[in-house]
Amino acid sequence: MEIKYINTNFNNIKNTKLYDKKILDIIANLPALNIINNNKLLNDTIKIIKQFELNKKKFVLLGTGGSNLGARALHNFNNNKKVNIEFYDNIDPVTFEKSFEDIDFSSTGFIVVSKSGSTPETLAQFSSLYQMALQRNYLDKFLSNTLVITEFKNSPLYKISKDKKCLLLEHDNKIGGRYSIFSNVGIVPAILSGINISELYNGAAEIYNNIEKYSALNLSKYLCMQENQKYSSNVLMTYSDNLYFFGKWYLQLWAESIGKNKKGITAIHSIGTTDQHSQLQLYLDGPNDKFFTFITTDHSKKGLVINNEIFENTDVNYFKNKRMGDLMEAEQRATIETFKLNKFSYREITIPKINEKNLGKLLTLSIIETISSCIYLDVNPFDQPAVEQGKILTREFLR
Repeated sequence: MEIKYINTNFNNIKNTKLYDKKILDIIANLPALNIINNNKLLNDTIKIIKQFELNKKKFVLLGTGGSNLGARALHNFNNNKKVNIEFYDNIDPVTFEKSFEDIDFSSTGFIVVSKSGSTPETLAQFSSLYQMALQRNYLDKFLSNTLVITEFKNSPLYKISKDKKCLLLEHDNKIGGRYSIFSNVGIVPAILSGINISELYNGAAEIYNNIEKYSALNLSKYLCMQENQKYSSNVLMTYSDNLYFFGKWYLQLWAESIGKNKKGITAIHSIGTTDQHSQLQLYLDGPNDKFFTFITTDHSKKGLVINNEIFENTDVNYFKNKRMGDLMEAEQRATIETFKLNKFSYREITIPKINEKNLGKLLTLSIIETISSCIYLDVNPFDQPAVEQGKILTREFLR
């Protein structure tokens, strides 16, 4: 993974050694990243999941926010998925009901994830399927095929899981949901998907042990310590469908961590090439208040061959001997060159191949940069107090 910083003047960044020490101390003692060194936990988890997956044709994951997005980001990048995993993070009553009309409780594994054990959306999803299984006389099978990941404390989900004898795995109470991608929250579905967890962890360790090499702290300083806060938006543009849910995971990680005390920089996820036809006009000709990160990979000579003869009587003459990937490669290069020529501040993260090791690097870099940015803005990267009011009101409106 190579990172190029363009039109960013790191030399003008203020000396912030006290901040740097604080950040490095936090990162060094961060359970969400230290977990990559716990080989015993990983091996024990793999054994449990190998047993859990027996005789199951597909899996359903119930969870919202950090209980879903990390696992989905890992599953999304893998083109050689071993099993089918369906992710349900929403409670739209029509689509949720429709999705389970033909569910086979005998051959489906259910993974229920909630750190607190009291997330209303997840409790509603779980109990709705419980009711469906009860009505179809498959309740025992449903419960025996259910794995619950939650904190081991006196919560509704934990109590129900113990009472109904569901398989239980502990959600580390020191790891927040949006930081839980390297814990069993992300790793359990990744094991089922056939992902090489050791390589994922190796990539994470390479960043974790070499923070300064990747300028993680300098970029955070650049974004968050500018005079008069030059940047109001942090735009992430991914040029691979395999990184689509990485982008969605990143949005939660960044937004829930940094948006506090009337401070923050808004994260935006754009898709290359799709959003070149919808958002690029604003980015290039609108207010210059955005920092851009392009995540690119090598698309050259990949994909389907483009037939050139069909354009014989047209003015299209640039597809000869080209594949779909050649067009993708040209578009990502052209977009980045346009930003360079127009002197926008951006960086390009080039991933030669989207595999476990490089994804581990990308995820870890994102976590470190997010926490660093929060410290430089003087906000707590680990809480989300503003959403509590809505949770309380939701329960009141149901009574």
